[in-house]
Amino acid sequence: MNKRKNNRPMSVITMGCRVNQFETELLRHGGFERGFVSASKNQQPELIIVNTCSVTAESDRQARQLIRRAARKNPQAHIVVTGCYAQRTPERLAELPQVRLVLGNQEKSELWHHVDRMLLETLSGVAQRDSTICVGNIAELSQVPDRPIVDHFAERARAFVQLQDGCDRSCTYCLIPAVRGPSRSLTPEQILAQARQFIQAGYQELVLTGIDLGSYGSDLTPNLPLADMIEQIASLEGLGRVRLSSIDPADIDDALIQLFEKEKKICPYLHLSIQSGDDMILKRMGRRGTHDQIVAQIGRLKKARPETLLGADFIVGFPTESQPAFLQSLTLVNETRLAFLHTFRYSDRPGTPAAQIPQRFRVADGEAKTRSEILRQAGEKNHLEAMEKELGKSGQVLIESINEEGRGRGKLDSFLSITFDCTAGEKVGEIRKVVVEGLDRVNSELVGILP
Repeated sequence: MNKRKNNRPMSVITMGCRVNQFETELLRHGGFERGFVSASKNQQPELIIVNTCSVTAESDRQARQLIRRAARKNPQAHIVVTGCYAQRTPERLAELPQVRLVLGNQEKSELWHHVDRMLLETLSGVAQRDSTICVGNIAELSQVPDRPIVDHFAERARAFVQLQDGCDRSCTYCLIPAVRGPSRSLTPEQILAQARQFIQAGYQELVLTGIDLGSYGSDLTPNLPLADMIEQIASLEGLGRVRLSSIDPADIDDALIQLFEKEKKICPYLHLSIQSGDDMILKRMGRRGTHDQIVAQIGRLKKARPETLLGADFIVGFPTESQPAFLQSLTLVNETRLAFLHTFRYSDRPGTPAAQIPQRFRVADGEAKTRSEILRQAGEKNHLEAMEKELGKSGQVLIESINEEGRGRGKLDSFLSITFDCTAGEKVGEIRKVVVEGLDRVNSELVGILP
């Protein structure tokens, strides 16, 4: 583009999962290559890119609200919308103010080519009044497209590395397979190249992400087990530690548990996609495993690494969820001491089997809200107990931020938050030894000192 200008302010906004967050960095990287810069706080961006999520009805509502707010604040900005919500209902997003482009997940990798064309039209005075929609059939995808290697994660102390995209599961409440496509694994060469670049850039912690992380490698030729890929990443020189993002307990096989036990670079924390503790609800959700199998799997993990803490996703108020069925979820949380809970109230996703369940089998909104709060409180109790067990112990903290007063904040390898005074030139992104000496119950975080 011979009319391209440098230092054009842009804003890139991401919603939802860690895969979206990684892809947002790819989008930001493409903008930098074209002379765009991140808009400062007091600067109006010329271009706004919104990477949406559509996992719940609330996610959709928040995306629309965010786009309208961005348009009001920046009346001259061109808005480009992509991501899962854009894949699902592009026409609705195209109707929002100042939205010039709506691109599906398949087209996300070509976003800057579309933006280049849009900006050329604007410079030529032929900008169209209507939005352009470009959304392909994502079900036809068979591999993750080639993408650039990025070396920076904006405003983050850790970097995310994507291993996989898409999902082949058939959970009855979920539309992610329809908006993300089939499960597709990145090659070991792609993954290791990205991981090495992040390490070279100074990142000490890498978070391994995927839409369905446990399915990694089954579509490669030859197949590559997830444990083998993680082991290759963990062996990279200069890496401090590696963390896994959400995974289905049914995908935690013997090889992964053995690696979890022997490779101490792997953080003793996992976030599990559980969704319910009741066998019948799990079956109606299309989930794999039963209450007892989930409990047994968690027991194996904790036997391999006794210091392990666990988080989990739960959906409350799934159609036909009775009070006894809900109590099975609460029992699972309590008996396994899950310390980090994400609870979601069920909401219909268009086109999913669960959305077709008759209204008479639905859980009232007020009851679902009550159940969500009960689970949240149980998780908070387990979280407090986990923090209390750390008192007097030492650990490794990844420094996430340092305020003007020199007070640092970060995460232990168990994902517990801790604050401490920085006194010797510590920097964000470093991993330092810390001794836990107290507990801030108000802010639900530990208090430590750097020896």
